[in-house]
Amino acid sequence: MAAPEPAALRSIRVVIADAGPLIGLARTGHLDLLRALFGGVTITGVVAAEIGLAARPGASAIARALAEGWLSVARSADVPEFEPINPGVDPGERSTIALALHWEAAGDQVLLIVDDRCGRAEARGLGLPILGTAAVLVLARQQLLIPACAPLLVSLRDQGYYLSDGLVAAVLAEVGEG
Repeated sequence: MAAPEPAALRSIRVVIADAGPLIGLARTGHLDLLRALFGGVTITGVVAAEIGLAARPGASAIARALAEGWLSVARSADVPEFEPINPGVDPGERSTIALALHWEAAGDQVLLIVDDRCGRAEARGLGLPILGTAAVLVLARQQLLIPACAPLLVSLRDQGYYLSDGLVAAVLAEVGEG
């Protein structure tokens, strides 16, 4: 589960996120890690609708990120139709993958932030680089943006975010907290 090296991240021009990682990081008060790591993040209109900004935990952080402009919604014209091989890929993941393929075809280096197993498998099968929320925390720890991963992993779980015991152990081992 090794996170990419910071030098590899510098070549990435477009970071596209699915709803789950945004919601999880926002609920724990750590959405700004994405800004610190990547500068800006793009979502699709479908993902924006999935997130919704009704009075849910983390909604104000997402609304603030959109208002500040470092979190932006892609033009719908940039999101082509895409039919995944895996029927378990939800509409948000489908639109995220479609946007990544569109920008990759235009010559941009892209990175997807997605946690759902079906979405990750689909993206991997298409050769798209992906990170999950746990890998974002590893990068943040490696770049000294957070003092430790363990409290954030606990906080994510407390907010109802599913993280397997194996994933938590791997993250903690990778950052020397396990």
